[in-house]
Amino acid sequence: MKPIEELRTNKDVAEWCRDFLRITDELSPELAIADRAERNYLMALVGFLVEWCPRKDLSLESLAALLSLAEARENDENFKSALDLMFVQIEEGEAYRYVAEYHQYLWVPSKYRRNSDGMKPADRKGLIGSEDFALLCWDSVNHLPAIRRISLKASLTSRLIDFKYLREAEAPAYTHGVSNDIFDHEFDDDDDDIPAFSFPEA
Repeated sequence: MKPIEELRTNKDVAEWCRDFLRITDELSPELAIADRAERNYLMALVGFLVEWCPRKDLSLESLAALLSLAEARENDENFKSALDLMFVQIEEGEAYRYVAEYHQYLWVPSKYRRNSDGMKPADRKGLIGSEDFALLCWDSVNHLPAIRRISLKASLTSRLIDFKYLREAEAPAYTHGVSNDIFDHEFDDDDDDIPAFSFPEA
């Protein structure tokens, strides 16, 4: 299993997410095994980090920060969280931001640029799922009811906590054929100082 910092392709993302879910299932066997919705949610977030964020932000801390932006409201299914709006920039090619000249928030062309090929959604008036892996995964879960998305966020947050504090001494009990490479990667144990990551420029 590659460290998250080394992911570059969609295949890397899919394999890393598969192994992440397998390891965290084994860490907490009393919890429900991940379903396809949880896998797709995770692949959307990791895929977004790989393709749309600066390389320096490819880390577990950034994944946790991205997940923290997810919000859903049971009494308002049309509510758009900060995370929703980030994917809107890929899908629509537009960003909702404050324009000082007009003293108000407006939809303006997004400045997102995909890492693998330099493609800008704004130049294409947005992309569809078949044109972007992260968006494809996001589209598969974004339509789910708010209560389901809240549950997915809680589950993935718990998994990240388990994964962050995994120790080499525990590795044999949890890998079950998964490479031990991940256990050679040092994690920052100071959870009171998790840095905010820099969003791709809107």
